Amino acid sequence: MWSMVSLLVTAPAETALLDVDTSVINYDKLQKLYENRPLQEEIQAIEKASAKVTKDEGALDKPEQFLFELSKIPHFSERMHCIIFQPGFTENLTIIDSKLNNLKLTCQTLLSEKGVQSVMSLILAVGNHMNGGSRVRGQADGFNIEILPNLRDVKSQDNSTSLLYYVVHSYRSLYVPSGEAENAKFPLPEPADVGQAALVNFDDVLSEMKKIDRDISDCSKQAAKVIQGSEDNQQPFKDIMDKFLARANKSLKEVRESFAECQTQFDQVCMYYSWKPKSGKEPTPKTFFSQWVAFTSEFKDVWKKEQQRVIKEKVIEAKLRIQQKRALVQKPPTQKAKPEGLVSFASEFEKLKNSSNF
Repeated sequence: MWSMVSLLVTAPAETALLDVDTSVINYDKLQKLYENRPLQEEIQAIEKASAKVTKDEGALDKPEQFLFELSKIPHFSERMHCIIFQPGFTENLTIIDSKLNNLKLTCQTLLSEKGVQSVMSLILAVGNHMNGGSRVRGQADGFNIEILPNLRDVKSQDNSTSLLYYVVHSYRSLYVPSGEAENAKFPLPEPADVGQAALVNFDDVLSEMKKIDRDISDCSKQAAKVIQGSEDNQQPFKDIMDKFLARANKSLKEVRESFAECQTQFDQVCMYYSWKPKSGKEPTPKTFFSQWVAFTSEFKDVWKKEQQRVIKEKVIEAKLRIQQKRALVQKPPTQKAKPEGLVSFASEFEKLKNSSNF
């Protein structure tokens, strides 16, 4: 159980705990030590054994001696808790913040990106054209986004292409300059971002933030115990923990604000696309973005194929121009044929006529 002795020695551990210096012992080793920290009863037993030790009986074993030395550090368990809490807190908050930022950016793209609006307009126009014989369906002002994943399944009469391909091709023809076709910006949110947005659960994020808040409060209490019970060893622990806790509370406040912004933007994007689940329940990122995951992924597949087609066409055109230039270079120049007979006589006569000796 106490194989940690081979990884740690008392002096570096003491420095790390008193000075909050993880350069001598990293967080992973401190984490292992904290997980295997002795109980109060074990410390008391070691102290009793140490008191009985005499020169004749010999010293304590190395594991017991190591723990005995650690127990002399004021509030060593609380100090360890405060130190190892910091990287875990930063990592957990960063993960939540990353989720929320991705969701906000994806909502913003769907709300304001011109490329998205153009694609939606094309789908509506094509749908109205296909339903031209119907007074109701052929004059629609919008459509349910549930049809988006089904565009690939709507085929032409000869089954050679799909409605999705037609929309992609039409968008490139109408909105992408010919000189920028191979490097044109993808008009929709990235499929990977949409997939991550669909995984966000507001209730889970709220629970995670509440847990982090409790963990900060617990860390603050542990730090207070150390500071109040260690008058001779308060610094630099006190200053470091005061700064960390202030920064932690500020960061959590910012993430909470980001969470509120996320909820607002998500409500706006659902309202913009008139999205309501068939179940009648409140919209969630999962139900809304699941309509976009397959569509954006398939749209991008066709988009890339169109780019490859354009590149191939340009390569073929370039090769053809080179071949034409080579043919012109290799073709011998044509010589003018000398006029013969009456034509030749007329020509010579004209020369004599114009000369000064005529």
